[in-house]
Amino acid sequence: MQLDWIRTFVTLAQLQHFTKTSEYLNLSQPTVSVHIKKLEQSLGTALIHRSSTNQQFELTPAGEQVFEYGKEMMELWRSMEQVNQKKEEIQLRIGSTHTVSDVLLPDFVKKIKVLNPQVRLQLMIHNHETIVEALNSNELDLALVEGTKGLEPFHVEVISRDELRFFASSRMNLHSSPFILREQGSGTREYADDFLKSERIVPVEILEASSHFLIKQLAVRGLGIAFLSSSMVKEEVIQGKLVPIEPYVIHRPFYAVHPEHVSSLSVIKELVSLIDDTN
Repeated sequence: MQLDWIRTFVTLAQLQHFTKTSEYLNLSQPTVSVHIKKLEQSLGTALIHRSSTNQQFELTPAGEQVFEYGKEMMELWRSMEQVNQKKEEIQLRIGSTHTVSDVLLPDFVKKIKVLNPQVRLQLMIHNHETIVEALNSNELDLALVEGTKGLEPFHVEVISRDELRFFASSRMNLHSSPFILREQGSGTREYADDFLKSERIVPVEILEASSHFLIKQLAVRGLGIAFLSSSMVKEEVIQGKLVPIEPYVIHRPFYAVHPEHVSSLSVIKELVSLIDDTN
């Protein structure tokens, strides 16, 4: 059994994607597969259930155990490597809009802490305008946002895509019902305003809130039509508490944004690569 096999398996189990694992470890995809196969042969048990495409998979019960032990082994190895030299800690300031924070940030931070434990994070969650101001004043190293307004001076790349829809507790008419929207300055609010303008809809009333959770709860209580990411209301839709107002669907990208020239640029690029591929 080789340490490289364990490192590859732990990284694959964390990233849940063969391509991302090969890119992160700078290995070819066949090499990743060979490492996994050799580790399985060494242990005498299957660690993952592969799909027909060999990209989608899930860990077996044995794989779950090996993943936990493997993380401990990798942490121990990192400690051993630092016996004679202390690995430099990296401070990274990440800003995110509320929507991207709810959808992407928890898994992103988890991947950073597992794969890059030397990175120390400082997180800022705010609306789009405030995040842009923080970028301009050099208060952030990396930002995750859903709009591009004010980002011209920075490097911007698409990292994921999101689906926005109107939801209500019952079928409501967009022309005669109140809307429950984010506050002005929010990227989600900008998408809502652009849509209403394009459809020539003049809301009879707008309830503003800076919390997605509050917007969702107000809609569940029948106080109006909420404009939210579909990922935020999956349970409420399954339970029948909210229904989408057909046929209105808006797709938007999520972006990673950072200055073109920063001392931690290589680290930032490495971390951005951990975020799921664009759909």
